[in-house]
Amino acid sequence: MDCIKYVNSSDVRKYLYDIGYKLNVEQQLFLIVMCEFITLNERLAALEELLNSSEDAPMTSISNPVFSESLGLTVHEFIRRYLADKKAILSFIKEASSDYFYEAEHLERHLKDFQHIGFYSNYDNVLEAIREYAEDEDIGVVQDYYRIRKYVFSECVKDTDGPVGDVAECILSKNAEVITVDCHSGCGLNLYGVDVSAMHISLPMPFKRGDIVKKAGIPYGALLRSIHPEYAVFLSYTPAGKEDLKDNHDGTDILYWGLFPVETGFYKDHSWLNYDLEYADKDELGGINCKLIPLSEMIKGNLPPDLFYSAVRTIELRCQIQTLDH
Repeated sequence: MDCIKYVNSSDVRKYLYDIGYKLNVEQQLFLIVMCEFITLNERLAALEELLNSSEDAPMTSISNPVFSESLGLTVHEFIRRYLADKKAILSFIKEASSDYFYEAEHLERHLKDFQHIGFYSNYDNVLEAIREYAEDEDIGVVQDYYRIRKYVFSECVKDTDGPVGDVAECILSKNAEVITVDCHSGCGLNLYGVDVSAMHISLPMPFKRGDIVKKAGIPYGALLRSIHPEYAVFLSYTPAGKEDLKDNHDGTDILYWGLFPVETGFYKDHSWLNYDLEYADKDELGGINCKLIPLSEMIKGNLPPDLFYSAVRTIELRCQIQTLDH
């Protein structure tokens, strides 16, 4: 079963194919679940195929006791529980009841938060509203992603600005196909609670220190990436190998370190990595992101520090002048 195709980054995907990398069954499971460009039905079908085509094995990527519900499971048992959870959540979201109501929202490609569309009494109504919204000629460009949130009906009276305490949600593509589902406290579901966020998975990547990189352009993932700018100069990442696969780690420890541009200078920090990092095209860099070009050249030893400083200051001053002009 070819699971490299589920890697979020086209550059990481190509690199793994080029080196003939062989995924173990845990890596295959991780990549299927974390793939952000397939629908929920495609994800569940891929997991069913993996379940039927692979040999079972103990899970070694989960060691953090915080995820006690996943410790000690085999890969096959994890998959069975994950499938059961997602199917139960999707069924709950679609289930009609006068005890709940729904909110529809949309997310455009270049925005970092969902925008409200309206409130509806059941899932079918909200789905119909989303389809009509996407086809509305007055909107212009078809929206990229949508979110449906399910609320307990009584919650609507607690806040005059809108409901609070959504109990479940799903994200849909512009074709109204379900991409992800999730639930929160108050949904009343009896779930296993397993999730790949407990897994600490290592994959080789092609990037070298000094490369200019960006996050893959997955629109609904922008909500998780608003902490740092999109572009950076790559420094390192973990877990890069078996030596990084230590106890008490989880998916939040899959990180890459980079130098990020700000108005004056740069800052070094890490960012959550879902193997969705790609090479940035220098021609697409604008504004303060242009500073990454001389920074990259200096780190790679192709530009003396004095010329690097002059180039960066020139770009910063140009950006300041443009801001003043506006």
